[in-house]
Amino acid sequence: MKIVARRIWPLFALLALAAVVMRFLTESIWLDILFNFSIGIMLAFVAIDMLYEERKNRRWQIVIIGFCVLLFLVEGIVNVISVF
Repeated sequence: MKIVARRIWPLFALLALAAVVMRFLTESIWLDILFNFSIGIMLAFVAIDMLYEERKNRRWQIVIIGFCVLLFLVEGIVNVISVF
């Protein structure tokens, strides 16, 4: 899982960056949804990578990242609900 997390999270970071750039060019709620879910998933994979790295004093960083993941995923779900 460590290798998978290490290889996948940069792809979600690029996807989020593309959503931000496209957001400057057009106005769409779907770009907000894409951004929120891609950042949430990317941070989840970063936390998984940090968890398997097993360095000291990383637990508090994982807790902060977990809170951010929850925040972005809830915001993405709220945006999806607002579309329908």
